[in-house]
Amino acid sequence: MTAPRPSPPPGAADALIERGVVSRAERETLAIRAGVIVRAGLARFRLTGGGKVACVQGLVTCDVEKPGDDSHLFGALLDAKGMIVTPLWILRFKDALVVEVPEPAGRSVADTLTRSLPPRLCRHEVVSAETASVGLYGPAAAKVLAAVTGMAESPPAGRVLHLAHAGAQLAAARVAARGLDGFECLVSAAAAPALSAAFAAAGATSISPALLEERRILAGFPRLGAEIDEKTLPQEVRLDELGAVSYTKGCYLGQETVARVHFRGHANRHLRGVALERVPGALPLELVDGGRRIGRLTSACWWEAGGCYAGLAVMRRESAPGAPVQLADGSIGSVRELPWEDAAGGTTP
Repeated sequence: MTAPRPSPPPGAADALIERGVVSRAERETLAIRAGVIVRAGLARFRLTGGGKVACVQGLVTCDVEKPGDDSHLFGALLDAKGMIVTPLWILRFKDALVVEVPEPAGRSVADTLTRSLPPRLCRHEVVSAETASVGLYGPAAAKVLAAVTGMAESPPAGRVLHLAHAGAQLAAARVAARGLDGFECLVSAAAAPALSAAFAAAGATSISPALLEERRILAGFPRLGAEIDEKTLPQEVRLDELGAVSYTKGCYLGQETVARVHFRGHANRHLRGVALERVPGALPLELVDGGRRIGRLTSACWWEAGGCYAGLAVMRRESAPGAPVQLADGSIGSVRELPWEDAAGGTTP
């Protein structure tokens, strides 16, 4: 039995997961059993105060009010021009909100919260060091979590249960995103090792950051620092398709641009898959068609089910599925719809 491995910061994850880095046995863990990993490289903020929900509602793309307490939400923070500052996850509790973002975005988020939140209504504190997130994924994840915590019934995706292990409290959020299905458990940093070990003792197998990155790519889920940069609109990288954008909640920072793209036109770029004829060179790689730059390949992994390398690229909208593209390293690829696979590892059409 091996101890769960911490994942690296999302912004530092390898852009290319080469063939053989992820083993067949590790893939089978997520397909038929349960895998556990201590998630690292994340910044977390705890927001309190009577106006916390209303204040955050006016900052992020997702609807924080409608789902109610004990909900787990995916959204994004934008700048005033509608460009993505960072994707984010929100745990909404009765007494607080916990906002989780990739670590590279921590300073920008802290600056925005300091500038935007009126202290009499909402206060924030950084809780990255004193908290931890333990990921438990796969079809047996609910069984393992129940064995360790006594969970009576598995919640639907987007909901949170308050559980305990060895006297320590944990919030288990059911997730179905990034090519993963299972739970992300928010605990104190001090309690994380014991919880991880308990999951392993109950039958979960330690999984690697490379496997999580492979699942993300095959799910067509964008990453900050790869598919997402400071000039990216939410619709260009599928954030609306992935449930991160509400078009009915009302105003929020950057909302005017997002609404204009949605209701009056379309984004000029979009996130697509690229099936590659060989392992790509150092990423990112420019994509060209007839000598004209049409996009950039930013992430890639070996796709076992398809027998080829699968990449993600933000490219011009007119690049249709099935169209050939040339990479800057001289290789050829073809455009593909996303996702490559669903959360269970099944191949999509």
